[in-house]
Amino acid sequence: MAEGVPLKPRLEPGHYRGRWSVPDETGAVQRLDGDLDLTAGRPPTVSASGRVPLAAEQGDGFTTAAFPQRFTHPVIVGELRNGPTVLLLDAEVETWHDDLAFINARAALVGPARAVLDVPPFFDTITVQITGLDAYAGVGPIRSFTLPASGQSFYEHLWQVEPNPDSTQTWADDHAELTLDWASAVAQELAFFRMAFSPVAIVTLDEPLDVDDCLTMWIEPLRRIISLATGRVEDITYLTLSRAAGDGDGEHDEFQVYGHKLDQAPFATRDTDVRKINAAFRATTEATSPLQMLRVWQRLHDEHHPLLETYGASIVLPRQHPRSTYLLLVQALEGLFGHEHQTEHEENVAAYQAKRDAAIAALEQVPDLPAPVLKFLRKYLMRKPHGGLDQCLTHMFTSLPYDVSEELAATTLVQQVIHDAGETVGLPAALRAVRNDLSHGTKGYPTMDLYAVVQILDRVARAHMLRVLGCGTDAQLKAARGDRP
Repeated sequence: MAEGVPLKPRLEPGHYRGRWSVPDETGAVQRLDGDLDLTAGRPPTVSASGRVPLAAEQGDGFTTAAFPQRFTHPVIVGELRNGPTVLLLDAEVETWHDDLAFINARAALVGPARAVLDVPPFFDTITVQITGLDAYAGVGPIRSFTLPASGQSFYEHLWQVEPNPDSTQTWADDHAELTLDWASAVAQELAFFRMAFSPVAIVTLDEPLDVDDCLTMWIEPLRRIISLATGRVEDITYLTLSRAAGDGDGEHDEFQVYGHKLDQAPFATRDTDVRKINAAFRATTEATSPLQMLRVWQRLHDEHHPLLETYGASIVLPRQHPRSTYLLLVQALEGLFGHEHQTEHEENVAAYQAKRDAAIAALEQVPDLPAPVLKFLRKYLMRKPHGGLDQCLTHMFTSLPYDVSEELAATTLVQQVIHDAGETVGLPAALRAVRNDLSHGTKGYPTMDLYAVVQILDRVARAHMLRVLGCGTDAQLKAARGDRP
């Protein structure tokens, strides 16, 4: 673990010896010895030995069993030799021999010794650290400090640090409270002194949630909101879930969470790192609070909002090839436009269908019109108007505080498409032509030419995502313009 970091996980990534309670088909539990492997950012595994539960058949005085055998359990509980209780979630027990088993779990929860939990466990407090959280918080833990001026004697002047109580920020609604705070540590010796702070976000819930709901409703949305603010892919570096202890004395049992993309490598804030991040918005700069943004995110998730399920889902994913990213971004903008102009679209469809029906009725009255021609028209004359991607893109660009149209029009890709078309198409039509070529596989384009356009379209999608979440025009402007430090 990094020296000088106040936030400490209960266990550092590594190997730990323990005993594991593994149920068999009847529900009876076998106690197996085994090593827990906690590798940073990866799902936990256990190599266990002992009397492994098996599915066996009895017959003719013999017991037979087929291998390999696999069993799944919502939770497997273990006790480590150094004390902590461990819960393995969604655990698969894979057995190749009657005294050896491998357990692969989706996540491991490491808590206090002999902790008693329901299955599945529910939690009412989430403590998480995410990279970029200090820049997003917008308020540091130190208000000011006083040091001797250059050339002055160290022994004749006072060293002072004034804390900043405003750095603890809290928002609440009827069912939850969100706090951005700082874990602190002081190292002091006769000839050494240091203060360090780690940013954390704490969510306190009126109604406890299971692990999946904590992730999908709070942790991942907060991670994506911070990524939207910073314009970077941010990572979860620390995560604990807490619930009331079983003795009812008001204390909480805190469980460290290990699993995929959970590095459990907390950091301490450094001013040089924060200054490198030019956030489009911070927790302190928007009328819409972080808690309100999380509530909007949850509502959009429940509504299957098209921008959230396309662009929102891609914010923290590794970057894909510009071809697939181009298609995703155009689809995201098209879906957003259709969602926000649904009534207008339905009216256009109704008007078009009325005109189509009138045209077919008129053709039916034409003397000597061959029946096959009329049948062809009924079958192939579109029942709905064109999707209007050109209109969609024009609106998506011009409705932001910063219009990217000139930037896009100047790119090599758009210039080449317009040139090939004999300068008879404009910017939206050129982008539509590229989308059609890529989605239908009829034509490809140079990777770097696509990449240049994708970078601009990503800024457009990011700005609209901020608008949908309730951010003001200043944040949208910075995102659309692609401001850099």
